Amino acid sequence: MVLKKHVFLVILAALSISGCASSMKDYPKYDQVLVYERPYDYTYLRTLEALNTFPGWVLEETDKVKGLIVLRNTQYGNLFDRDKWVARFRVKSLGRKKTSVELEPVSQQLTEGGKLLDRIDQMMAMTQKVQGEQSAQLVS
Repeated sequence: MVLKKHVFLVILAALSISGCASSMKDYPKYDQVLVYERPYDYTYLRTLEALNTFPGWVLEETDKVKGLIVLRNTQYGNLFDRDKWVARFRVKSLGRKKTSVELEPVSQQLTEGGKLLDRIDQMMAMTQKVQGEQSAQLVS
């Protein structure tokens, strides 16, 4: 009888562990690299601006020399400790007028990772459109 209890507990533990492991695999991976035809300083500034205004997240650390921007989630009080979620971004220079922005591998499975990347891309697209319209006005 005692042996049956132990076997049952071992099977139950194995099932619960495998359930936790499979749920971590279900998160999408946001490993996109956004590339822009812009100088490093400009891209870093616009990325910082886009992330600083994203609701529910606050800037925790920035280092322009390393190209690092770290955000922390501020939604407290739920079971999944969302307040401990951290998004780490890297801005890299790919040349004189070419840069890239990406989530570091440790942050690529955040549920809002795609939204954060979209926000950066929208900010960069808006500034390119505005500058393009100004250039067209200057030419005519």
